[in-house]
Amino acid sequence: MTQQSLALFPLPSHILPGGKLPLRLFEQRHLEMLKESFIEDQGFGIVMEESTVTGQSGRILPIGTRVKVIDFYTLNDGLLGITVQGLERFYIHQLHEEGGQLKRADVELLPNWPQCHSDDSDAVLATRLRDVFAQYPELDELYPDKRYDDAAWLCQRWLEILPMPVQEKQGLIAKQSSEAARHFLHKLIVT
Repeated sequence: MTQQSLALFPLPSHILPGGKLPLRLFEQRHLEMLKESFIEDQGFGIVMEESTVTGQSGRILPIGTRVKVIDFYTLNDGLLGITVQGLERFYIHQLHEEGGQLKRADVELLPNWPQCHSDDSDAVLATRLRDVFAQYPELDELYPDKRYDDAAWLCQRWLEILPMPVQEKQGLIAKQSSEAARHFLHKLIVT
């Protein structure tokens, strides 16, 4: 497995390989992270952060996704907006915080879930995801090339948008294939 050091962008949500996510950058540390991400095209890491009762930043969870910037734009409020695409999952071995500023981690890159041909049992997952895209055009626009015939792609998009406990989501994301997520989603959505 490949190891590297990555700047981290903690969020309450997650992105997985092949996923796309728009972000607003407004803090100096975010701009430093962005600048650094272009060095040797290493990108940066998006990680899930547990929320606390007080609403403060919580513990960073160990599985994240390395992303690259695929678009820049100026938002209506004048801030910088970017869209990132997930490349591969990683496991955090050691977390560093630079004086309350940019968070960084030594990470081990993990293999992406192998493609898995969707079968008839996945038809409901695909149909319901089409419904979500139809209801949320801004989400639909992120994915001009949808891969409904790939069960791994389907499961990853569902895990990105489903509200669920972060520990449960982390457990599914950490698996070596989409089978556990597929089984979970079948029980949740299909039945």
